Amino acid sequence: MFEFSVSMAVAVVTTLIALSAWLGIVRLWQRLLASQARVEALEEQLELIRQSISGLTAGAVGLDRRVFELLQRERELAERQESFEIQQVDEQPYGQAIRLVQQGASSGRLVSELEISESEAELIVRLHGQRDSA
Repeated sequence: MFEFSVSMAVAVVTTLIALSAWLGIVRLWQRLLASQARVEALEEQLELIRQSISGLTAGAVGLDRRVFELLQRERELAERQESFEIQQVDEQPYGQAIRLVQQGASSGRLVSELEISESEAELIVRLHGQRDSA
């Protein structure tokens, strides 16, 4: 009978150990499934992030090209404005001289007031002065 009790005790302990091992395996399996679900969710998020980055990169390339075009256009406009301003400064005494001549000013007045050469003043008077209507 002692042997039966020992055998029974060993069988109960073995069954308890097997049951504990089985419960441990079930818990590990549940954790594995939960981890797999989290990994899949993270992979989906990662793919969305990759797509977003790809879209942003494409947009940035287009924006970079547009900014470059705008900078180039700004440079061209600045050059044109500078050229126009230089032209205005260069032409300013001549425009004023033409107006004065059309109002009846002489070449002497142009030389004294506008500080242009005598030959320039005479040319302006000949080109833009009052013409005799005969």
